[in-house]
Amino acid sequence: MHPARSGFLLLVILCMTACRPISASPVADQRARGKEIYQQGCATETCHGVNGEGIRIGDEFRDWPLIGEEFQRRNPSAQVVFEVVRSGGEPALRALTDQQVYDAIAYELSLNQVELAEPLGSQNAPVTPSGAAAGAQKPGSLFPPPGNASLISKWPAPALPAQVESRDLRLRLTQIALAESIGGAAPPGGGSYALVVFTLEALAGQPLQVGPQHLRLVTGEGQTLEPLEIGLDYPVTRFYPQSIQPEHGTAALAIFALPDSTGIISLNYTLPGKQPLILELIP
Repeated sequence: MHPARSGFLLLVILCMTACRPISASPVADQRARGKEIYQQGCATETCHGVNGEGIRIGDEFRDWPLIGEEFQRRNPSAQVVFEVVRSGGEPALRALTDQQVYDAIAYELSLNQVELAEPLGSQNAPVTPSGAAAGAQKPGSLFPPPGNASLISKWPAPALPAQVESRDLRLRLTQIALAESIGGAAPPGGGSYALVVFTLEALAGQPLQVGPQHLRLVTGEGQTLEPLEIGLDYPVTRFYPQSIQPEHGTAALAIFALPDSTGIISLNYTLPGKQPLILELIP
């Protein structure tokens, strides 16, 4: 090959290599995806304020802030934010996949000066803090703090998150707390209320019908407790019958009346015609 032509080809190759765009990191890619979702569905004039500062009515927040110390204290981990969104607390985001919700939260965390070492997802969200003001999410606590429940701070709460799955369904328990009363009223038969926050994911590639009629809490004395319809001032929606799509799971709250002097053995979910999923909760 002629030396001049060879040199020209080498120059072209070097130019192509030098001019090729450098791939962003997976974390930066996720932030970029989440930014658009966040700006269109979260930080708006009618939702949480265009700067995520929240929207007030008088001295109270109608919509809580998405940035700053108030947000971080109320939502100490990325998973808490996910549960509020995925339970239906953010109507504009219901059509998103679970991963798109995590993408939006990843961008939101960047606004709270959180540097992620890896992309945010279901596995690392429970241990990813929302910012410098986020306190430790102690076992037996509940976040965001419920407005009308008197929580019991000291009891042998199980270590969380915990999950169990079958071919069709994944049940993941992320928060559990006990309350002496809700709305100033104790359980009619004595004891306490068990407040349970969990997620359900369809795994078999088809929609699943789910609902509280299939969920049970089992006590140390072998009692099987059904969810109660009690009004809790809490942003995660109480579990209701619904259809969940693959990659579009649900997060929900369930309330049980726990008899006095008994512990919690397991949280069970049974799909019709299937063996129950048994999530053991012995501390």
